[in-house]
Amino acid sequence: MKVEEVLSCSFPSWYDKFKKCTIKSLVLPVTPEVLRYLQDDGTLVLPEGSQPELVYKRNSENEDDDVEDWDHCEKSGGVVQGPKLEEFSSKMQDAIKRLGGSVFPKLNWSAPKDASWIAFNNSLRCCTPGDVYLLLKSSSFITHDLTAPFKDCDDVNESDTDHEYYLVLRQWMEINPAFEFRCFIRNKELIGICQRDVSQSYSCISADQANIRSDIISFWRENIENRFPLPNYVVDVYRPAKDHVILLDFNPFGETTDCLLFTWPELKGVEETRQCSDRILDCDVSEAPERSLEEQNARNVDSNREMNEHIDTQVSQSSTPEFRFISDATGVQPSPYMQYGLPVDIVDLSTGQDPMKLLDFLQMKIQNEEDESSDDEEVSS
Repeated sequence: MKVEEVLSCSFPSWYDKFKKCTIKSLVLPVTPEVLRYLQDDGTLVLPEGSQPELVYKRNSENEDDDVEDWDHCEKSGGVVQGPKLEEFSSKMQDAIKRLGGSVFPKLNWSAPKDASWIAFNNSLRCCTPGDVYLLLKSSSFITHDLTAPFKDCDDVNESDTDHEYYLVLRQWMEINPAFEFRCFIRNKELIGICQRDVSQSYSCISADQANIRSDIISFWRENIENRFPLPNYVVDVYRPAKDHVILLDFNPFGETTDCLLFTWPELKGVEETRQCSDRILDCDVSEAPERSLEEQNARNVDSNREMNEHIDTQVSQSSTPEFRFISDATGVQPSPYMQYGLPVDIVDLSTGQDPMKLLDFLQMKIQNEEDESSDDEEVSS
């Protein structure tokens, strides 16, 4: 991937051009103070005033005790004060009201889907600035946007690390994951479509696959094909009903983006296979200079015929992109977001990422068994 490709998929880079076929959104430039707050990996404390004040009904008998306990916490340093981001929080609150009272937040590229477990409603639906801050601060996807958005680019340099960040608030819309799809475009050709949620099997996709494919192809040709600047990219769409498709997002064509039911060698190999075959045909035409003119002309005719047949086959295949979906429960994959709601130690133990923790766990287990056996001996004696 190239830095230019990643920047072209940044939300502010494409929204104005495609706003008629996507969800209504408002974009707020992230101020330096907010950026420092999001990049700080210390204690997760929400900014002052970002959540509405909670009113408690206290029991008169215990009211004095509660006040004393709270005063003790304040004096002992137990209460951590959040940053003061009143101006930005006020702009965010105004934007939420303009968008109907609830929004879906994201930064330039990523949404905090991995942090939905920490939200009170267990979703990305936000009604206050505090809801937005909580998701952004808890998300590893957002951390990636803030620290290493170009890590998979082969032309990255130090100057690329300095760019503008934006908070995107999208009007909340209930999305049925069965109707969300990811499309892969290679060399300006739509080569693959697959369901977005691979943790479930949806019978409605199999029953309506022809219409789904047809609607997505028509939408891409009419609204995106000649308007998006990159030859290679990934686009997410939502198709809630026949002849109705909504643009959701653009993503870079590369390992940073989840290829879901495809593999990146497959997606990249579609065009590479064609180029390799063309190079082989070119070599076959030129590698026999000592043949007679008639032989060379005849060989050229045959080679050109083979080349045209090969290209026609590829064009025919690419005109109907491969559509992949999970037809039954045996193909279901685990949700990629479940691990983010588990303690880090549990994830490290289950994946083997930290062998020292595994050794500590085994040592603790052995010690517990030894203690239990010694207790049994004492009882028996």
